[in-house]
Amino acid sequence: MLVPFVIDSDSLAPDVAWTPAQQLACHKGLLDTWQRIGILIHDGQMFQDSIIKKSIDALPQKLRPLWQELIERLPILPCNAQWDGVTCNNDVCLDWLAQSAKIVLLDDTKAEVEFGLGDEELSRILPSHPSLEVCRLLAASQAQTFSQAMTVAGQHIPAGQKYSDLWHTRFELLAKAPVKQVVIVDRYAVSQHYECTQDKLSGLERFLRLLDADATGKRYVTLYSAWTHELNQRNVTLEDVQSEIKAVMGRLQRRFTKRVKIIMLPNSVFGGLHHDRFIRFGDYVWDIGLGLKVFEGAFAAETSAASFKAGLQVSTYKAAEDVLSIDARARTTEVAA
Repeated sequence: MLVPFVIDSDSLAPDVAWTPAQQLACHKGLLDTWQRIGILIHDGQMFQDSIIKKSIDALPQKLRPLWQELIERLPILPCNAQWDGVTCNNDVCLDWLAQSAKIVLLDDTKAEVEFGLGDEELSRILPSHPSLEVCRLLAASQAQTFSQAMTVAGQHIPAGQKYSDLWHTRFELLAKAPVKQVVIVDRYAVSQHYECTQDKLSGLERFLRLLDADATGKRYVTLYSAWTHELNQRNVTLEDVQSEIKAVMGRLQRRFTKRVKIIMLPNSVFGGLHHDRFIRFGDYVWDIGLGLKVFEGAFAAETSAASFKAGLQVSTYKAAEDVLSIDARARTTEVAA
């Protein structure tokens, strides 16, 4: 549930008319929005060689470390290779940007002169490129697209939603982001995979297929799941689980998912967890009431609670993983691509 945004490289330098307090408030507001719901899209193939990096390096001493801390911690992605970091109001430039971003952040002068924003207009959806919003840098947190994403971040997954729509709106950009480690905590994921009828994909297999299809590099998945009553009735062993996941891995087309580590625990262990069904991509988490079951079949069969978390909120989810990983009853196996 990330919103891709670009910053016009000429717009990042603080307005000389602003006081230091105004400059700090503007940049802190943008950085807070970025780490909660955004992903920075930079010019060039490598961030180290980008124009936006040079603009960040040229910021005043009180601002520069704030940016560098997030650059080191958060995933970033390259824009269309032809974009040079400078935003122009012409179809060629906007076509390039629309391929990678949803929001373009500009200083007041460029927003008003180049894109015609009025004195009291904070942002505008471009009629010529309706998927793209231009927004004043100082009003980044008020951008319509960021606000809409924050609303979706707390909305339930409705029954009947297509798995493709669910993936596109909530997970696709997380899969594309350069986050190598993906963790799934779902006590019923393995059991539901075994119970799934042959005429549809289980939620676990669907998720792994979609992740593999959209990943931009190597991915390593860790799955925490439970020995449920249904698995025990089937006399399923750890070796059986390993064989089943190996078969799933063999059906992945791109083979970007290099390893799946499965940690099986007694079902009762999950009962004491505050978070027992979630998917974590690095420092981003989707907490999902029904877990991977929302991906089972072509449509979500039931409405499921869902909420997106980022930053410091993720620490409690990592703590839940720690509780599971150190449990003496945990049994672990791995499947490599």
